Amino acid sequence: MRYGGNTACVEVRVGETCIVLDAGTGLRLLGNAMAQSDAPPPERIHLLITHTHWDHIIGFPFFEPIYDSRVSISIYGLRRTQPSLRATLANAVSDPLLPISLESLNANLAFHEINHTMCFSIGDHIHVSAAQVNHPYRALGYRVESSDGILVFIPDTGPFHTILFSDERVVWTGKPAPLSVEEQRALARMREAIVKLCAGADWIIYDSQFTPEQYLRFPHWGHSTPDQALDIAREAGVRELLLFHHDPHRTDAELDLIGRRYAQQAPPGMRVCVAYEGMELRREH
Repeated sequence: MRYGGNTACVEVRVGETCIVLDAGTGLRLLGNAMAQSDAPPPERIHLLITHTHWDHIIGFPFFEPIYDSRVSISIYGLRRTQPSLRATLANAVSDPLLPISLESLNANLAFHEINHTMCFSIGDHIHVSAAQVNHPYRALGYRVESSDGILVFIPDTGPFHTILFSDERVVWTGKPAPLSVEEQRALARMREAIVKLCAGADWIIYDSQFTPEQYLRFPHWGHSTPDQALDIAREAGVRELLLFHHDPHRTDAELDLIGRRYAQQAPPGMRVCVAYEGMELRREH
């Protein structure tokens, strides 16, 4: 009730530039807020999608700006062999799932497929870089950097020592299969890239769905723990760690307890807190 139950969606504002990280059910509330604001809607929105699992795109057809002809939306996501990013979203909004189509939307949509090594700029002063995270069907983490601060968004990733995820579904037998030397090296490289992505960030929003005890039961889900998040944040020299992507069965009281526990474990100079719906982050100058 206090932390919120919508799936992943984070709005980033840098001056007049609007960036949205993931298109979960929270995207509907964001679109409503834009429509109800006294200010006109942003003329251009940059939507960065980490991956196309349902909980990260299901808000897209209910995002009010997609029906506004005054708005242009640039959509970024991972390049795959098939289907394309555009085809995936087109399938998600068409029959038999919904009675609309991409072609019926009024906003001007542009799709940009990227890979995990790409860096690109939004406008003149915002730089975005990506890294692959350890999640089924592959996913990205994003670093958004400007003079207003550095935000890193890693909502879905497993740890880097149990299972190496790729495009194939993991068939769970009750215990992880032993990792080959090649898989161990691939996981080490992935973790190194994540630490680099997070280096010196003002904030990282990091997957902390499971307690360590839960993780032992569900390592094949590709989600992490607050302990893993804290290890990455400590190594990267992050100023503030926000625990994110909460287990939907977690109560407010349980999240309070998790927040206190890991805030006490934070190294000097780092703040750890539990992300909640409606939370606003501003860098102190």
